[in-house]
Amino acid sequence: MSSTTGAVALKPAHAVTLPDGLIFLSAVFFAAAQLLHSPDVLLDIAAALAAAAAILDWSKLARIAKVFFLLAGICFAGGNLVLPHEQAELLRRALHQGVGFSCFLSLLGMLRYAVSHSITMREATAYLMEVSDRRRYQAVKVGSHALGLLFNIGVVSLIGQMIASATQGDATQVRRKAILLASMRGTVLMTIWSPLGVGFAIITQSIPTLSPTVFMLVAFLASVGLMLITTFLHTELGDPSEPTERKIDSLVGDDVPVGPAQSARPLILVLSACAALFAATLGLHELLDITPLASTVIILPPFTLAWVYIERRVPLSRLGDEICGMTASMSVMRTESVIYLSASVIGAAAVALLTMSGTGLAELGNMSPLLLSAGCILAIAASAIMFIPHSIVVVFLAQLLGSATFGHEHPMILAMSLALGWAAGIALSPISAMSITMARLTSVSPSTIVLRWNGGFALTLVTSSVAAVLAATFWTRIAA
Repeated sequence: MSSTTGAVALKPAHAVTLPDGLIFLSAVFFAAAQLLHSPDVLLDIAAALAAAAAILDWSKLARIAKVFFLLAGICFAGGNLVLPHEQAELLRRALHQGVGFSCFLSLLGMLRYAVSHSITMREATAYLMEVSDRRRYQAVKVGSHALGLLFNIGVVSLIGQMIASATQGDATQVRRKAILLASMRGTVLMTIWSPLGVGFAIITQSIPTLSPTVFMLVAFLASVGLMLITTFLHTELGDPSEPTERKIDSLVGDDVPVGPAQSARPLILVLSACAALFAATLGLHELLDITPLASTVIILPPFTLAWVYIERRVPLSRLGDEICGMTASMSVMRTESVIYLSASVIGAAAVALLTMSGTGLAELGNMSPLLLSAGCILAIAASAIMFIPHSIVVVFLAQLLGSATFGHEHPMILAMSLALGWAAGIALSPISAMSITMARLTSVSPSTIVLRWNGGFALTLVTSSVAAVLAATFWTRIAA
């Protein structure tokens, strides 16, 4: 990591609480179940621990997480009472799947502990900000795509803070809008393929016949294509009336000695860390024959500890404090982890009810692949605009179609439809964390961000995605 950081250890954000310990134990049981390919009892224990953590942290959960948790509890209990045994087992498997999502998101909180305090990450971002105004949009967009692999939407917040610091809060709306939109759009496109994204986890867990490694490569190529198309059509320019002097020292912070120009070394180090994490995750997936989600859950804690130890040069006597800080930081993702734990059960209950009801919705998986591939993207995008959490729609569609005829015969097309729809949903949802973060940094409403500022980009993303999956579906039909 950066050579300028010195031997400074991170201070734990707060003390480890009982819910933190329970969710970490849940992750341990989940990982053990995956490694041992053991009976479901270990996953049942993991689910019980995750539920207990949610209940003990009830007062700190957002209202939507509480609603989802209660609804999931009703669905699970009611389903086991009234559904046939086979359908009830589907609910149990969905709960186990939700536990994986919950553990994964909680452990991402560990990673955020290291990355959010990382001077190397700030230096890498400052390097992107140093690019001349004419090319800064492209640099920040591509850079945020890469840095977002580790920091996700935190990159948008970091860049916003750096703009405010560099200009003492006097940056014009035009300049702030251009840079933040670049960061937002690059991060949105990253969610299409990142194995550290919850969308990737949902998709790969829900489609049994999908090869996760091949899917990641195809999704990466799709994101590159969309990056080129959207950059060509939607490049924001800064305010030409503003002075061109760059205040990189204030962008990075007074505690980081920098020269007249930033070095690319921190950016290269961060990208190398991303590559190492991906290689370890995919290597474990292939070597041990476990899911990418399970391998990520196993890899994240030691990777985070290694990051802190190497960058901050923490003495061995302080490692215990860092581990406590990492564990305590899982609480920042508690609301998200509860939502996805619950959403998996709710989605499975909805699928079970549709199957039993005999309605046409239960036969969606047997419809034309052309209609389904485009319909997935449009349904997710439409739900996002209507203030329906896009993540819930993706979970529902993945569970409904993943084991259906469409999922068995066209797993890659279904996966890409869901992944592209996931990105479109983030861009179009006024209630997504991305839109809310952008609104806070720019002092405008999330609806303004979605419809006025980002509407053209989102429309291009949706139309390009629909065209791509239709072309791929049509090609596979011809080739067959």
